[in-house]
Amino acid sequence: MAPRTREQWIADQTRPMPAVVTADLTGKTLVLIGANAGLGFEAAKHFARMNPARLVLTARDEVKGKEALTRIQQDTGYSKAELWIIDVANFKSVITFADKAERELDRLDILVENAGMATWEYGQVEGWERTLHTNNLGPGLLAIRMIPKMLETARKHSVIPRLVIVASDVHYWTKIEKDVIASPRILAKLSDKQYLLNVLFARSLQLHVPSSPAITVNSVNPGFCFSGLRTGIRAEEAKAMRKEEEELCFTTEEGSRQLVYGAVGSLDDEEKLRGKFIQMSEVVEESDFVISEDGKIVQDKVWEEMLDILGNIDPKVLEVANTYLQKT
Repeated sequence: MAPRTREQWIADQTRPMPAVVTADLTGKTLVLIGANAGLGFEAAKHFARMNPARLVLTARDEVKGKEALTRIQQDTGYSKAELWIIDVANFKSVITFADKAERELDRLDILVENAGMATWEYGQVEGWERTLHTNNLGPGLLAIRMIPKMLETARKHSVIPRLVIVASDVHYWTKIEKDVIASPRILAKLSDKQYLLNVLFARSLQLHVPSSPAITVNSVNPGFCFSGLRTGIRAEEAKAMRKEEEELCFTTEEGSRQLVYGAVGSLDDEEKLRGKFIQMSEVVEESDFVISEDGKIVQDKVWEEMLDILGNIDPKVLEVANTYLQKT
C-alpha cells in the first residue's frame, strides 16, 4: 500500500467501525493477554458472550485482574473466566506462564496477544528498551512457546487455531535507513519501531508454521482509541494528543472489535486472514516498505535475531523452532 496520508487516516477514524463479529466458541479455549483494561477488557467481554469452554484472561497485577473478572461476569453473565498472571516485560514471567499453559491447557484454539501496545514506557528492562521488550520480545517469546500446544489442538480436534497480534497503522509511516537495514544486529536499532516489528513478526511466524496441521497468524489494527494510550507517555506528548483524541478516537469497545475479528472473523475462509494485516474488519495491504525487498530483508533478519535472542533466554524456543517450525 502506498504511504497513507493524514487525510486517509482521518477518513478511517471518522467512518463507522464495523459491528463486532460473533462465533460459537463452545468447547474451545481462548487465551487473551492483557485483559484487565482498555481494548483487552472490552474484547474479553465480547469473547465471554461467545461461551468458550475456557477463557483465560491475563493481567500483570492480580488485584486489578480480579476486579476485571468480577466486572466481566457482572456484564456478561459468564462465570468461567480464569485469571492468570503474566508480565510480558519479564522473560521469567513469560516462561512461567508458557510452562503452566503446557501443563494445564488441554487445548488452545485462540491466542490474542494484546500485550503492551497501549502503553509507551521508557527505560531499560532486562537489557532491552522497555517498549521493545514489552511489545515485541516478550510477546514473541510467548507466541513461539505456544506453537506446540496450538498445533496439538489442530491435530487432535481438526480445527485451525488462531494467533492474533495487536499492531497499528503507524507502521505505514515507519522509515528504516539503509545502514540500519544492512546492520548485522538489527533489533536494538529498531527499538522505536515496535508497530512495524509486530507486523513483520506476524508475517514471519505465518511463513514458518506448517501448512498441515495449520495455524492462522494475523496482525490487527484497532485504530486510534480511547484506552490506556497515554499511560507512560511524557506529559508534553500526552497534552498534544488530547485534542486529537477528543475529535478522532474510537471508543475502546469499538477498537476491541478488531481483536475479535482477528480471532473469529472469516471462519469460512481461513486463507483470507492467514499472515494478513487487518483494519476496519478488512484485510489490507501492509506498507510499501513491508512488502518491498528491503522489507523482506528486515523481516528475515528480525526473525533470525529474535530466535537467537529468545533461544538464549529460553532453550525451549530453539526446541520449538527445530521441531515444529519450517525453514523458508
